[in-house]
Amino acid sequence: MFKLRFNNKEEVVFERLTYTAELIEEAIKVLQGEMDQVRKGNYDQIPSHLVKIKMLHEKAEMLREEILSTLYGEAFLPDFKESMVMLTQALFNTLSAVKDASRALGSRKIDIKCVSILSEMLNTYLALVSEAAAKTHELTRYLNNDMEAALKIGREIQAMEREGDDIKDSLLQRLYEIEKEVDIISILQMKDIILFIDDILDSLEEATLSVEIFYATLKS
Repeated sequence: MFKLRFNNKEEVVFERLTYTAELIEEAIKVLQGEMDQVRKGNYDQIPSHLVKIKMLHEKAEMLREEILSTLYGEAFLPDFKESMVMLTQALFNTLSAVKDASRALGSRKIDIKCVSILSEMLNTYLALVSEAAAKTHELTRYLNNDMEAALKIGREIQAMEREGDDIKDSLLQRLYEIEKEVDIISILQMKDIILFIDDILDSLEEATLSVEIFYATLKS
């Protein structure tokens, strides 16, 4: 088991990263709730979900600024600083993608036939994203005490991202198959939603790569 001792300044960075990952997990649960409302046709409930995600995004933005201020305002090893900046940005990008998906989902009513046909695959997709977010939250809690455990979880997240790519491709293929049955605006809107969900997983994968870089610099 590869363990390290960190000073108080580094611990502060890890704590804020963990909190950011917690916000991601919460935001994705809200996004899942928003999708449920769309499936039921309850569009009057959508604005409250948008507001919740926007608030979580704003909290993450403040955390990012705090982390970057600490990293650039204090004396850290260059390799530590570089990898933590990458991780911070990847986590923030994840929340930005959640916000984008939420806005696309609630921007207008989607053709009910489109929602119905893609509903099961979208549920599977978001469930996978939710699991990856929970794993990312777990990963951040290991950064300061068990890097090997963090790396193991990172590899699991990367496998989820690859699985997500397969689901994304299936969703897009099915979407194109029904393009003559559904209005073009709903097709384009759903395509945006799918691609923004893909961005969420891509950003979570990027977060794991920054952890691998951090580990490699520690071992070198």
